[in-house]
Amino acid sequence: MPAMPKKTTKPTPTKSDVIRSMPNASATDIIKKARSLGLKLTANHVYAVRAIDKRRGKPGRLSKASAEPASAKPRNPSSKTAFIRGFTSDTPAAKVVDAGKKAGIKLSKEYVYRVRALAKPHGAGNGRRSLGRIQAAAIGATTGEEQRFATLAMEIGLVRATALLQRVRQKLLE
Repeated sequence: MPAMPKKTTKPTPTKSDVIRSMPNASATDIIKKARSLGLKLTANHVYAVRAIDKRRGKPGRLSKASAEPASAKPRNPSSKTAFIRGFTSDTPAAKVVDAGKKAGIKLSKEYVYRVRALAKPHGAGNGRRSLGRIQAAAIGATTGEEQRFATLAMEIGLVRATALLQRVRQKLLE
């Protein structure tokens, strides 16, 4: 009996392979394609595979407006907020918006201001006044004027405060 030629069967693609092969297709189109290949697939499975790929940094579904693959674009931070916080706080908001536009991120000046305002802790100042008042209380300033005087002296520095006090003494002696 002659030897029968071996059948070469193509391995059927996995569900995930079918989903990844159609990055721009909707979930229903992918389900139809999978059904034609003999695979049973749900929309939730499509969304789950895409979410996993997104977390792993694999190029995912392309937007309808974009014709080029996601890997060809420069990588952006994970969010608009992270992009804004990548700049120093003294960078003008207009420059941040322009840089965002170049990176493909849509921003407004108001949004930049809002992100920066929320990044600061509530009631944040430069902290010097409150520290000065604590130190003024620690050296024994009892009245409000004494505390203000001691706070001011600590803020401008001991050497400068001493020099100013000497000038005041000379004026009083004249």
